[in-house]
Amino acid sequence: MLVCIIRGGEIEFINRAGVRMLGLPSAEAAEGTAFVGFLEDDYRDLAETSGWALLAEEDFLPLRMKRSGAVLFEAEMRVRQLPDEAETFLIEARDISRFVRSAEALREREERLQGVLHSVAEGIVTVDEHGAIIAANPAFGRIFRATPPTLIGQPLGHLLIDPDFEIDDETGEEIETTLPRLPLAPTGRTVEAQGRRTDGSLFPLELSLSELRHGKGRLFTGIVRDISERKENEDRINRLAHHDTLTGLPNRNLLKDRINHALARMRRHGGHVAVLFVDLDRFKPINDNLGHEAGDAVLREVAVRLSLCIRGSDTVSRIGGDEFVVVVEEISRPGEAAMVARKILDVLTPPIVHEGHFCHVGASIGIAVYPLDGTNMEDVCKAADIAMYRVKNTGRNGFCFYSEDIPLEEIDFP
Repeated sequence: MLVCIIRGGEIEFINRAGVRMLGLPSAEAAEGTAFVGFLEDDYRDLAETSGWALLAEEDFLPLRMKRSGAVLFEAEMRVRQLPDEAETFLIEARDISRFVRSAEALREREERLQGVLHSVAEGIVTVDEHGAIIAANPAFGRIFRATPPTLIGQPLGHLLIDPDFEIDDETGEEIETTLPRLPLAPTGRTVEAQGRRTDGSLFPLELSLSELRHGKGRLFTGIVRDISERKENEDRINRLAHHDTLTGLPNRNLLKDRINHALARMRRHGGHVAVLFVDLDRFKPINDNLGHEAGDAVLREVAVRLSLCIRGSDTVSRIGGDEFVVVVEEISRPGEAAMVARKILDVLTPPIVHEGHFCHVGASIGIAVYPLDGTNMEDVCKAADIAMYRVKNTGRNGFCFYSEDIPLEEIDFP
């Protein structure tokens, strides 16, 4: 630290640290020199106009000083008037350039960090060891449709709906105790949950939460992403993979899955499943004479009418062209499958009107029953297909069972 005595504004004494700080060759070189010459011009004018006595009333004053060669540096200076000596002052000064540079660098880093936090699309939130939000970036507020200040102090768990996260075995018990309703994803693990916006609407989100040591306390930093669009795309892709694009009915892939699950349930608990192959009659002339647009309209209406013939636990599927499959679960007698077939024939009897044209279709329906006609999906479906072709070859617009010894009247299974 520089220590010097000035009398009448001129240096009378300066210590060796002061000599080094001012870049002087020796203390003698400073003696008799005006001290204001080592101050930056604005501060020199202040000292000359206000006087050293006024500066002596202040504590350490930040200012800029000059080294030999007019090199400016940041400093802070304190002035004390010596007792019983007029115009004589003790000056203490220290070079704070390094601290100023560090503070500026820290401020710049903070500004860059805040800029990043404000620009990223992901929500970033910090919570304390009790699960309360203590900081959040603007993206977090946008995700939950709130301004970040209104979220401060709220439990993060209140913004989530019954999350079911896997918790690390080593820290799970502690986190469950100290962070009520706050899920903790192990470091590097991302989990999914339902979020609740401040307007009450729900949405799917991803959350990655990690612990941040802060002195003796514990903080948790989380990254939140709204994955609504991704989920919608996944659902759309899944639907395209498992549903017919024209009618919206389950396609062949989903039908196979439904039949296998139905047969598995029947194997465990006992019972019967009926599979009905439905092939439309008189559909080709509609396509040929009125065009594919009319044919598509007929198929969509047929899908609607078939859906009216079944229970919620049953399935109607379009497997291609004008072919449909109906799965009727847990029937107690063949007559129940026959009743569904009769309903199908009845609902298809009224014409389908398209742009003023009356389109008449019927159906040839083959029925196979598990386990009478097969013990797996392939055998049962093959049996139903064979039964359907029997109807095609014997007049159409009717139905029959694969097992010819099953009468059409409603009888119980043997």
